[in-house]
Amino acid sequence: MRASRLWRIFAVLLALSLVAAACGDDDDDTGTATDDTEDTADDDGGDDDGEDDGDGGEVEGEIEVAEGTVINTDDCPSDWDPEAGLTDDEITLFMSLPESGPVAALGGLDDGMRAWFDQMEPIDGRTIDLVSADDAYDPARTLSNVEDVLETNEPFAMTYMIGTPNVLAIRDLTGDECMPMLFNSTGFPAWGDPANYPWTIGGLLGYNTEADLWCTYIAEEIGEDATVAALYMDNDFGLAYEETISECDIDLVESVRHDPAAPDVTSEITTLAASDADVVVLGTTGAPCPQAMAAIAQSSWQPQVILSNTCQGIATYFAPIDPAGEGVLVAATAKEAGELDDPDVMEAREALEEAGLNPDEGSFYTGVIFGHTVENVLRAAAEMEGGLNRINLMRATWNADFTNPLGLEGGTYQTNGTSDAYLVEAAQFVRYVPPAEGEELGRYEPVGDIINIEGETGSVGG
Repeated sequence: MRASRLWRIFAVLLALSLVAAACGDDDDDTGTATDDTEDTADDDGGDDDGEDDGDGGEVEGEIEVAEGTVINTDDCPSDWDPEAGLTDDEITLFMSLPESGPVAALGGLDDGMRAWFDQMEPIDGRTIDLVSADDAYDPARTLSNVEDVLETNEPFAMTYMIGTPNVLAIRDLTGDECMPMLFNSTGFPAWGDPANYPWTIGGLLGYNTEADLWCTYIAEEIGEDATVAALYMDNDFGLAYEETISECDIDLVESVRHDPAAPDVTSEITTLAASDADVVVLGTTGAPCPQAMAAIAQSSWQPQVILSNTCQGIATYFAPIDPAGEGVLVAATAKEAGELDDPDVMEAREALEEAGLNPDEGSFYTGVIFGHTVENVLRAAAEMEGGLNRINLMRATWNADFTNPLGLEGGTYQTNGTSDAYLVEAAQFVRYVPPAEGEELGRYEPVGDIINIEGETGSVGG
């Protein structure tokens, strides 16, 4: 379907070799606003100067879908269709995720999303068909999966793609294809760059924001003289944490990286334990999270452990090693599946159970959280002038203003183009408490109030 596909693969792989040195500073001409709009006016709508005002309607030419966020369909492939992946009764979405490999614990996200999609009311008469493929957290396989789906069954949008290096491997390609890539399941700061990448947005709390919260907590609650050790996954995911932590005003006495594909992190924890630091921060995800907590609990080292919120799920990351995670802190961004007195949590659990999934296993419940977010923007886009199409989808995405019922109480999901390019900006520190006798799962107890910095983090380079 695309004659230049092989060239683009080469270009993407070449760009990946440079990303560590140019993280967040990528400069892509596609989608960048220009002042020359005289020849892009559409007679069906927009202002007299030829630019769309972002309220909906236009699907061709240069369109400002949000503040500082411009899509130019003249840069899209010649056969690009704003309604590709839509039929009269179905919306096709695509997701590549690790159903095998070192972070296979995230492999149930697609099933959780489907469970929610299957029971919710149709969107403008359409149900959602979520197509997924396993990539084992391997960026090359992610790229291959995306190539395959673009060639064989082009979706309306891609959603919650997992892994920072994985999304970096496909971002230029999906941008060139004018393919919406919604709410990457990674908090890499570079996803907040609508000026240069208007088709791509993140769906998690930014790792740099999370690391800043860690540093503030350490200084204010543990003590300015506390010594700190750090473990980072050795890829762009871990690098985002590492860059922020290294600039914090804390006493960082030791830090190590670990291979994402290594069978365990025992040797790295042994190195960190030798520092006898008061605090250890774990900028990692997947299997290394419980491995690290278990290794620390089995040692004589007793630091305060602060864990990446990508490992927030109690059933997935804490239950298998109970009570080794006791006292571990997480900057949580959503309600937990065990909050049985919450009606929205119970609704999510019922949807999973009806689909034959255990809400207290794997990442199914998190998939329902993600499903709510996708549903919200699709419904918002469908209500705009012109109805559901890819341009309106990006309008809804970059002008979001809704509450996820499974998010934190008091937190909102808002974006405003380059003024506010990050959807999730609320967190609350919680401490893990193992299950009491007779209980199956542990729980979190809040530590302090919700921290809501909605609209304060701007965008990359903004």
